Amino acid sequence: MNTTYTSMFRVHITHSYYASNVCECFKYEAHPQTQALMQKYGIVLHIMNSGFELFAATNQTIETFLTYISQVSNQTSFDFWATTTTQNFYNFTKVPYNMLGTLTYSSANIGNESSDGIFLLENFEANSSAEKAMTVSIQFQDVISLQKENQILQFNIQLEARSTQWNYFIIQNSDQSYQELSIQSKDRSIHFSKPQQTTLQNGQKAVCFSSEETKIPLHDTIINPLDLINTKKTASGKRNEIIIKGLPIPNPENLQIQNDHTIASVAYVYI
Repeated sequence: MNTTYTSMFRVHITHSYYASNVCECFKYEAHPQTQALMQKYGIVLHIMNSGFELFAATNQTIETFLTYISQVSNQTSFDFWATTTTQNFYNFTKVPYNMLGTLTYSSANIGNESSDGIFLLENFEANSSAEKAMTVSIQFQDVISLQKENQILQFNIQLEARSTQWNYFIIQNSDQSYQELSIQSKDRSIHFSKPQQTTLQNGQKAVCFSSEETKIPLHDTIINPLDLINTKKTASGKRNEIIIKGLPIPNPENLQIQNDHTIASVAYVYI
């Protein structure tokens, strides 16, 4: 006897921190009560890199199937959670800084609908002992009411990268002479300050460049290359030379709260 599996819904999760736009640091699983429903009623959870999808082993309509489960189990939703494989998740994700908690999503709290699916709105619940980075609750009744014939019902969750002020500390270890250093980007919206002489906590002298009012999203790869430039004065005028082509991007581990409460990403570069 052939078993027919019908997709009830899919949850697609993106994160702008990653070049792939997929939240690569999540592990998904069903809540124990949902796991019990799955085992009892032949429901299959398919985990994907970009989220998960739930299938029903039934020849009934999804409405009939879910209405029956609701009546006999007194449960009204499928619930899932995600754990993160990196503690840096709370640094590079746009959530309250220096605070652990859980991002919660529910099909009862939806945003815009597009051809790609229905967006779930975000809520952050602070909890210093939070074990789960995310919870997702999909109500039976919402699946019934939102499903369209011959289309997979897809809920979208869009996580945003944190934007910070970027501060580069350039530390000179060589005898090379540099006349006028600057950081330049082909992206005209990104600007860095003029070099400021400073002393690091370890006593080393450094030159600091700051993006100041320009907040730059954190990424796992270089999106907008930044070059360290030296401008030399010559007999024929000024000439630019590239000292470092493609500065390293700040590590999300290195976040600092500044005196004006601005969140800054810090990178140390030796030349």
